[in-house]
Amino acid sequence: MGGGHGYHRLQDRFHAQFGHGPGILAGLGIIASDPPDVSVYVLPGAAIDPKGYAISLPEPLNFDLGQAAEGCSTCSSRMMKASLAPERPRAEVSPLYVQTGFTIEARPTLPDTPYVELARIWHENRQAPIRDAKEPAHPGLNEIDLRFRSELRELRSEIARIGVWYVGTPSQRHGRGAQNLAAALSHSGSLRVWVDDGIGGADLQNYTLAYIVAQGGFNLAPADIRALADYIKGGGTLFFEVCRHDVTGDPFALDTALQELLGAAGVKLEELTPGHPVASEPNFFAVLPAGFEARGTLRVGGGVVFSSQDYGCLWQGERRGAPATREEIRSAIEWGENLLHYALKRRAPPGTGPR
Repeated sequence: MGGGHGYHRLQDRFHAQFGHGPGILAGLGIIASDPPDVSVYVLPGAAIDPKGYAISLPEPLNFDLGQAAEGCSTCSSRMMKASLAPERPRAEVSPLYVQTGFTIEARPTLPDTPYVELARIWHENRQAPIRDAKEPAHPGLNEIDLRFRSELRELRSEIARIGVWYVGTPSQRHGRGAQNLAAALSHSGSLRVWVDDGIGGADLQNYTLAYIVAQGGFNLAPADIRALADYIKGGGTLFFEVCRHDVTGDPFALDTALQELLGAAGVKLEELTPGHPVASEPNFFAVLPAGFEARGTLRVGGGVVFSSQDYGCLWQGERRGAPATREEIRSAIEWGENLLHYALKRRAPPGTGPR
């Protein structure tokens, strides 16, 4: 290779180093073996090291931590380190090659040479099985800690797709509310959100969040229920609401029927507990904002979020009996952001850590 190619490689490194910075571009998740043992799997992915060199792992790799140093240490870092050899001139009649490579190391301290950290583990001893963290935000002893990964989120440009499915009388009201939520979040730069209004059950797998809206009644055929169950099993999230804008009589009668239907389908819903991601990530709520109704509940379980608040109408600036205030709308949009982050996390590949 001539000097021109060396110049181009140098410019590529400068672009990666100063335009994006070091960190994980995609993948490179760390997951425990099944059943758990002293090894972990490094999933395929790519990263940029602090010198601007690219690291690419094309297939999963099993890494044995049984030979790592014993003892408890919060600095027992499991990291990927890139090491690249300099160009080596060959005979004039032969092409020149750039030799590149990387190593995966388990160390008690961070290295002095360029590296990209993948995970940390507080390992009790060499024989202790390593497990995925039950609570990723609070990993425990012998659990994989993904909190210290440096991920280049701006390059991933996360996109959330909402599909609005009317299972009763279609009014398009909640579709407009979802569009307002999408516009607010896309404008803020926190997410790129797209909404498809009036989808059917056959399209659910294409969406990050399936927004199921009932109004005036509902009709779900056995094929529809199977589609909902398959969507949840595939990592999808269902958001159930009843549009209350034109409801007369008991405003919560339809909620009871929907919850009974979900129970018959094997979905167990429970009251939202403090610290649940829907109430705390990325926006913390001690008390969830009220929706269109001044009273109501939020129940979660098995990939389903069931709201009797009617946020879809609030996202249009409406409250029962009066226009919503700017603060009420803003709080509802922040809660909608939590809902989408929860759905994105459920869709995320295993071992990639909190988003």
